Amino acid sequence: MSETKKADTQRLMQLIVKSSKVTTLAMQSVKSALAGDISSARGLLDEARAKGVEAHNVQTEMIQQEIRGEGDSPTLLSVHAQDHFMNSHLLLEVVDIIVNQQEQIETLKERITKLEQVGEMHE
Repeated sequence: MSETKKADTQRLMQLIVKSSKVTTLAMQSVKSALAGDISSARGLLDEARAKGVEAHNVQTEMIQQEIRGEGDSPTLLSVHAQDHFMNSHLLLEVVDIIVNQQEQIETLKERITKLEQVGEMHE
């Protein structure tokens, strides 16, 4: 295997690993949000976004390489890497919505609890 092919394979593996980390962190964020730990959910989501930027930078580097005519033909590995990246990118958008909604739910729960306490005091 040529050095160029090895470097391309390493970049593709970086894209897969970084994108997989984004997915893992995003799912942990959802679990934290659903458990009512919004602060942790936001922290995990921020960490996932940072990893997403790293993955995007790898992808951008590869796209620029291809534009310069230095890239190889698409391979199953490159398609697989792109699939990981796109799924993780989309998941970040969905998780952001879920965390925001869960934060609103937690806020409403707190308000309801306070209103119930006020109501009990007036009985």
